[in-house]
Amino acid sequence: MNNRLFIIGNGFDLSHNLPTKFDPHFKEIAEKYEQIPYFWELYQSQEVNIWSNFENLLAKPNFNELEQIFEGYQPNYLSNHESDRDAIITQVELNGNLSPSLYEFSNQAEEELNKVSLLSENVELFNNEDLFVNFNYTHTLEKVYGIRADRVLHIHGEVGQDNLILGYPKGNFSPEKYQYDVRQKGRGPYREIDIREHIENMIKDDMMDYYTYTAFESLINKVESFNKEPQLQLLEKFLIGAEVKEIIVKGHSCAIDFYYFNLLNEKFRYANWLFYSFDKVTSNNIKEMIKNLKIKNYKIL
Repeated sequence: MNNRLFIIGNGFDLSHNLPTKFDPHFKEIAEKYEQIPYFWELYQSQEVNIWSNFENLLAKPNFNELEQIFEGYQPNYLSNHESDRDAIITQVELNGNLSPSLYEFSNQAEEELNKVSLLSENVELFNNEDLFVNFNYTHTLEKVYGIRADRVLHIHGEVGQDNLILGYPKGNFSPEKYQYDVRQKGRGPYREIDIREHIENMIKDDMMDYYTYTAFESLINKVESFNKEPQLQLLEKFLIGAEVKEIIVKGHSCAIDFYYFNLLNEKFRYANWLFYSFDKVTSNNIKEMIKNLKIKNYKIL
């Protein structure tokens, strides 16, 4: 019987010393793929370090800072070369390269699996009848613990497949307000405005040229695309026929991916939940999620 369902998060891979932290592991790779290495440091201003809450903060770009990638690439209409005009647009293509960074990051972690040792606590915990919803891209469960592949759902994709998912929850895009210098003299007054409204006003009033407008539009579209669709149908299909009595959360921060937890709570209303907390922040996240989702039967370790 499929009575137990495990939810596996990044903390599980980290407990096996795999290089799966956003800082420094993903950060080092991501900066390598940028023409401007500090692109991600410019990205937002709500937190000192974007890597502390990377996926959620992708929804909150700060275009006052991000427009620095256009400095030195203003269109030259006196030149006979088109590249002297559209170079500003090319800057969008050369920065914010999330996808190649993600694939190298996951492959790098997968390559370390041959150095990983079994943890006795997991050997004693897992059995052949368990089901696993794995938020990690790596095959730690399959390669280290011998869990059958058909018992594991890599809900956000897996190494070796062209299906990796990373980003903020779709629908949560909320850029920081653009600080517009009303007099355009660098001394203010400044007006807060939505970035799309700003560039539309500028092009309409002939205060922005076509190339600059296109560059801004492309940048907005690019960062807005850093979202992920909930894979709820995939999860529903995986759980067909399952009679889950216990849901065990191991290594997940419980700070994101709430739609999956909500689905499980509604589908298995009488299941007992067991949360493994690995620090105080995670413990607070778990308690907040339990309250919001109205999970009734639970224990936090």
